Amino acid sequence: MTSLQGVTAWTGYDLRGGASPELATEAFARAPMPPTFDAAERFELLAVAARGFRPPRFLSIAESSDDRDFGPGIELGESHEGLRETWSLLYRHVAETGPRRAAPYGLYLLGVNPPAEVTDSELEAFNDFYTHVHLPEVAERRHALRAVRYELLREVRRPYNGAPRYLAVYEVDEEGASNRRHTGPAYSAGPDVWRRHTTPWRLWYRQLAALDRTTTPSATDHGERLRSPDPVRQGLVASAAAPLRRIQSRTWPAVPC
Repeated sequence: MTSLQGVTAWTGYDLRGGASPELATEAFARAPMPPTFDAAERFELLAVAARGFRPPRFLSIAESSDDRDFGPGIELGESHEGLRETWSLLYRHVAETGPRRAAPYGLYLLGVNPPAEVTDSELEAFNDFYTHVHLPEVAERRHALRAVRYELLREVRRPYNGAPRYLAVYEVDEEGASNRRHTGPAYSAGPDVWRRHTTPWRLWYRQLAALDRTTTPSATDHGERLRSPDPVRQGLVASAAAPLRRIQSRTWPAVPC
């Protein structure tokens, strides 16, 4: 497991009234790089596995490879033809299971909140289990290409019911995106504080485009993923030199799916 540095901007968009879905999708995928960031990806919603939450149809994820200061007046989203911005968030990188070696077809995006009024020691146990046990466990069971954890820095434009404190992103290939139901052994139960967490976001997105400072997206017919000429974009995530600090090793019992 690798600890990370850097900030990621997550911006959601929905169609404006009367806008053409096909034209809006193509324009969104073709849009240039946000000037403040080093790399960006564009996604379209595939499926939702959570109740009481209407996620945006389109999602832009823009990466900064350092911990630069994003002041309170920053506008993370950009204007896109036929689309309206619904929310905009800043998250910091926490950890990843490994470097990106292949461009994903899609993302399984989980928003997770620890229990209310959690103590510092409980939160430490929560994060230790999440990073070193649950994240790689889910990645392995779902045959993910890799998994990344994030922690909320700021709600620039607040989503309905707010943003989750933590995000976990599981990058998957096309087969992984089509097999969205978990099967196999139960996940480890974890400490009591972990068993009291909530998961308000369970979302699946497919990739429309990927670009960085040296590439631009190429157009395809609607319904096909746009690919960057260099899908493994160096500098997308910068690894810190020091490993994550570990709490005393524990053995966690299993729980049913």
